[in-house]
Amino acid sequence: MNLDFNAFEVLAVAIAVLITNSISTDGQSNWLEGALLLITYAVVGTAFYFHP
Repeated sequence: MNLDFNAFEVLAVAIAVLITNSISTDGQSNWLEGALLLITYAVVGTAFYFHP
């Protein structure tokens, strides 16, 4: 596996990292934050599925 990522892949990983970091900074979580993470990863997964 080479490390030649396109802009779409880098942006998707950066968004996932930023959302995860913003949720986990306080050390506590609730069901709404967990749902936000699940929805985010579902959207990212769907985007990768349909991206050429």
